[in-house]
Amino acid sequence: MDISVLADKIKEAVIGEIRQEFKEFRAEVRGELSGFRLAIEAMSKRMDGIERRMDGIESRMGGLETKIGSLENRIGNLENRIDETNKRIDGVREELSGRIDETNKRIDGVREELSGRIDALREELSGRIDALREELSGRIDETNKRIDETNKRIDETNKRIDRLYEVIVRREEHTKLEQRVTSLERAVEELKERIAA
Repeated sequence: MDISVLADKIKEAVIGEIRQEFKEFRAEVRGELSGFRLAIEAMSKRMDGIERRMDGIESRMGGLETKIGSLENRIGNLENRIDETNKRIDGVREELSGRIDETNKRIDGVREELSGRIDALREELSGRIDALREELSGRIDETNKRIDETNKRIDETNKRIDRLYEVIVRREEHTKLEQRVTSLERAVEELKERIAA
């Protein structure tokens, strides 16, 4: 048998093996990429959940603002009532001049009492509003921290995936090279045996 023909057959056999190995490698890479895609979709769903929680917090804040507006309207109504009372007192003062001193004392007492109640109510409302603001700020900060931690975990996971992918690729390349060397050594031995014969 001609040596060049034998060399061509060995070459075709080696190229066929290399092509087969390349097809298998390409199929494995596609499988790993689909796995990465599923992981990314899962992370996107988690981020959507976090955004829905943020929307819930914002809606709660809107409800609190509505309650605060209602309380302010009540205070305005109380002030309007006080103004109406003052008008009535002025009318009584003009009509009953003899009872002016006594009426003034009563008015002063009522005014002080109402002012004290309004001041106490304002202080109480201010305290509640401040407490709610602090609580909401704390929750928002906590949510932001959770988002930052989630982003860090995602980055760390991506780094681990990249490292694992590099290790897998290196191992596969090393295994394939060993197989190729073994195959070539066998082919050379067979060639030597055929030449010796």
